[in-house]
Amino acid sequence: MAEITRDKIPEYVLFDMDNTLYDFHFAKTQSCEAVTNLAGSGEGMELFRYFMSGTHGFEHHNNIHDFLEDRGIFEPRLYEEACAVYEEVKIGSLTLYPGVEETLLLLADAGVSMAIITDAESSQAEKRLAATGVRDYFDGVMTPDRSGVRKPKPEMFHAAAAILKCDVQDAWIVGDSPKREIEPGNLLGMTTVYAKYGDWIGIPYPRIKPNYTLQSFSDLQEIMHL
Repeated sequence: MAEITRDKIPEYVLFDMDNTLYDFHFAKTQSCEAVTNLAGSGEGMELFRYFMSGTHGFEHHNNIHDFLEDRGIFEPRLYEEACAVYEEVKIGSLTLYPGVEETLLLLADAGVSMAIITDAESSQAEKRLAATGVRDYFDGVMTPDRSGVRKPKPEMFHAAAAILKCDVQDAWIVGDSPKREIEPGNLLGMTTVYAKYGDWIGIPYPRIKPNYTLQSFSDLQEIMHL
């Protein structure tokens, strides 16, 4: 095995969570499908579009409320059961991408300091990291309810870097969104790593150029000289 060249390994890395560490799009579609099966009305992708609409936000249960109302089947007990099923299936459908735990272990063994930067609220983020078994790899989790802002606001990145006690330009950022992670990372002077495998939306942004592009999470091992 080649000797580790430690001056090439990053000291600090910020990771996005959803669709970077695991396939959150799959978990969301599975949970929406479970709700429509419970309700006996509509299709999962129809409910998923409510979450995508931006009316209540990508996490809020009010999207389920509106779906049931619009289909004329809302009742309090069904809504309560639907929300419970949605959360249970969403968490139960989370599976790490291949190579995630192995790569995080290599980074930890190399002394790299890592933190999560996510637009999920802290309660949701902590549940997902616990469910996938990777919480202990990270020194902390920066979320909108803790920072007061969302990505791509630069304040969010500065707050996440503060967890690692480093200047933001000294950290790497790994994420699946060109607009919410790569572009702000570039503007802040960070080393940017685009997790292309997780970008299920797939809108091209030719002017946004990351320092590195991942076809799989394991590609980090070569990029970071692990």
